[in-house]
Amino acid sequence: MTARRCNGIAAIADPYELFLVDQFGVLHDGQQPYPGVLDCLQTLAERGRRVVLLSNSGKLAETNIARLVAIGIPRSGFVTMVTSGDVAREALATRRDPWFARLGRRCLLLSRGGDRSIVDGLDLELVAAARGADFILLSGCDAPARAFADYEAAIEPGLARGLPLICANPDTQLVNPGGVSFGAGLVAQRYQERGGDVRFIGKPYPEIYRYCFERLGATPAGRTVAVGDSVEHDIAGGRRAGLATIFVTGGLCVGKSDVELAEFYRRFDAVLDWVVLLFRW
Repeated sequence: MTARRCNGIAAIADPYELFLVDQFGVLHDGQQPYPGVLDCLQTLAERGRRVVLLSNSGKLAETNIARLVAIGIPRSGFVTMVTSGDVAREALATRRDPWFARLGRRCLLLSRGGDRSIVDGLDLELVAAARGADFILLSGCDAPARAFADYEAAIEPGLARGLPLICANPDTQLVNPGGVSFGAGLVAQRYQERGGDVRFIGKPYPEIYRYCFERLGATPAGRTVAVGDSVEHDIAGGRRAGLATIFVTGGLCVGKSDVELAEFYRRFDAVLDWVVLLFRW
């Protein structure tokens, strides 16, 4: 089925009760909301639609929510938020998954802005280098301020020691006011390509969708739509979860031609239901 283009969410909203919306590149650019976002969130709420923010941030939801409010996105605009950091933290805390059960306690944490919320309160010992770690937790990166080569150097000893790596932010690109930089997912992919054992947590992988629906209670997939600006993560992940999808072209893919976009669709086997420029009503 060919994706339908429309000017805004008004043409899409009626069939859906729940909107799973990405934040970076859809709601804001890291410093301010995109045009029309606040009105769209308010209108969806007034019409009884539930907006849940589903993010590949390696930070916990509370930290992200505080930042959203600080840049002008009201807390009333969404029901709740689920991040890949939330999912990874629970997996580390419970150790129910066999992959997580075999991890040790000594953790090399690489995060954005030195954030430690993903591990605070857990029975872990943070170490300064991979040579002293049982595993690596990559929850974010400080691109473009910190170079890709710096991250490669930090995790290089882990390859020789066979350390498992948790990537709690699979995004390969990061939207910022100055453009697009590499994301933590790209660092983790390079580790995996070189033989490292990597567990990705977040979109497009299934754990984050299961976690989200468990928190919300059973919601029929046919009444849920995934909204995002990443074909690789938001659209492919939503489709794998059995959801309808809305692709926002004004984020990561701003300025790309239809030919370039079509190549993205093919590369990630992504099926789009709707295409909009911005998340506006």
